[in-house]
Amino acid sequence: MTERNYWQRMRRSKMSRRALLRASGRAGVGAAGLALVGCGDDDDDAAAQVAQEQQDQQQAVAQVQQDQQQQQQAMQQQQAQQQQQADAQAQQSEQQEQQAMQQQQQQEVVAADSAREGDTDWERTVTVAVPNAVGGLDVQGPGNYTLKWNGPLHFDQLLQYDLVTREIVPHVGYYEWIEDFTAVLMHLNPGHAWHDGTPMTAEDVKFSIDRAAGNAAYNDSGVYESGVAYIVAKVNAEVTAIDELTTRIPVETEVTAPNSIGTTMPLVPRHRIEELGDDGYNRDGLASGPFKLTSFQPDIEVRSVRNDDYPIGYDNLNVKHKPWVKEVVQSVRPEPVARLAAIQAGEADVAPSLEWELVQEFVDEPGFEVLFDPGCCPHTIFPNTIVPMFEDGSNPYRDLRVRQAMNHAVDVETIYTTLGTGREQRAYGIGTRQLGGMQPEQSGPLTMEYNVEKAMQLMDAAGYGEGFESDFYGTAGFFALTDQIALSVQQYLDVVGIRTNLQLDPLPDFRARMAQRDVPGLHYYFTNQSPDPFQVIAAEVAIGGTLSVAEYPDTDIQDLVDAQATEFDPEKRVVAINKLAERIYTNASWLFLFETVATGLMRDDLEWDMKGNSRDYGGLWGIRPLVT
Repeated sequence: MTERNYWQRMRRSKMSRRALLRASGRAGVGAAGLALVGCGDDDDDAAAQVAQEQQDQQQAVAQVQQDQQQQQQAMQQQQAQQQQQADAQAQQSEQQEQQAMQQQQQQEVVAADSAREGDTDWERTVTVAVPNAVGGLDVQGPGNYTLKWNGPLHFDQLLQYDLVTREIVPHVGYYEWIEDFTAVLMHLNPGHAWHDGTPMTAEDVKFSIDRAAGNAAYNDSGVYESGVAYIVAKVNAEVTAIDELTTRIPVETEVTAPNSIGTTMPLVPRHRIEELGDDGYNRDGLASGPFKLTSFQPDIEVRSVRNDDYPIGYDNLNVKHKPWVKEVVQSVRPEPVARLAAIQAGEADVAPSLEWELVQEFVDEPGFEVLFDPGCCPHTIFPNTIVPMFEDGSNPYRDLRVRQAMNHAVDVETIYTTLGTGREQRAYGIGTRQLGGMQPEQSGPLTMEYNVEKAMQLMDAAGYGEGFESDFYGTAGFFALTDQIALSVQQYLDVVGIRTNLQLDPLPDFRARMAQRDVPGLHYYFTNQSPDPFQVIAAEVAIGGTLSVAEYPDTDIQDLVDAQATEFDPEKRVVAINKLAERIYTNASWLFLFETVATGLMRDDLEWDMKGNSRDYGGLWGIRPLVT
């Protein structure tokens, strides 16, 4: 109705204007004629008539102007209404497009899920050939936590890393800083339970932290022999359970305190351990992770079944989630050749850690897929500088020149191009894929290149021109090539006078020895490539760290450790870590080898996408069997 009335007014305005213009035209002509003719007694009357006509004309013009103004206002109103309608239509159209896009995305997700589910063999048992499975089932115990067959498969942590973004994300729980960065509230997400169905609570979180620290009120002694105390070292007062799902954790004001506790500490069940005791739990191993342990025969096999009640599903594939595999059998084959033969014979489906020389011939072999991954661990040899080596109390490794000589004595590139894939790169302490790690443009000019002559000059300058003898401990079987690398390093060091007695042991035995921190000599271990290097710094760099045998209290290294730990500005912390990384290298703190490239072999009817992370024994939950 409004629109019709408007156009009716417009028509009336146009008619009135034309009539007025005609009238004003006639009035003007008549007035001029009268003025030219008008003389005589009728002048007054004529003048009055002209004045009246002029007044009428002015009124008519005023009316025209008024009508024009009204018309303009009407047009403006019409344009405003049209613009509002257009805006509304555009907004509605945009909303419809967004809804359509969202529906399409949802359909694509559903289709992808359907395709994934349709292509998955949900009843498949996957056999993994592993080098060893020894020790107990208590992941908090000494020597047990590093056993990858037991930890990530069966046990959970409060937090974890997104495998794509490398950021800390919630997992079993999430955290918030409180009380001016002196305490953390750790919140459990509902739905997590132990494998016997008992709900996980804040009391379990408190118990796990206390036990990791070595405190065990359930024991008569009140003490537990913990192998993971370094994880909770920043907890500085009593942990309390506030309610069923919330735990208050007082910590030192250190930026990585919740990361260390959250991403590294395995959660253990209070009720089970109090029932069975430490020894009993070491034979039981009840946990809450994506797989349930069904049987464990040391040095023979480990069997685990899918935890169908695991609350983290497939909607986020960037984190640990419910497995596709129904059952995982980890079959112990200590020798690499035996693990390879198991796959060839159909007795195994995967061997995650095999030497390149064994798998390279399978690159184009039908039925197999060769696995290439950034290695989890830069390889490093740590000299023990804490305890004396000789009866006179001396320790050659405390001398910077001896440590520099070691690094110049070993031809690292020849080792990895000969024994590795040739894709490896030098190690510099803090990994290149870690926060603050040195990159080639920075590390290149600092590199201690292979130079035997320089190494011998440094040995002479340090007073060890005749050389000396040293114990040298390494591992066998857990990481590919470590025994051969150790033998190569031994030969290179012998040339410059460092004569070593090499002993290779299974990883649990080696790690337990290194953790004692009082065994003189060289220890061939590794750092890691976790997104944040706080674990490396806390365990292997900081004075008093669990595995810190190479300590240098006369340098500024500990000051740099403390500086990065208390820097809550992310950008400034990267700079602080980078300074520490450079200092570790220029101090020749360790004998730096290389960052590995991991190779393995897998049947091609499996899919194993770890989103950029290394595919190793800890990520078996990511294997998806395909229907064939």
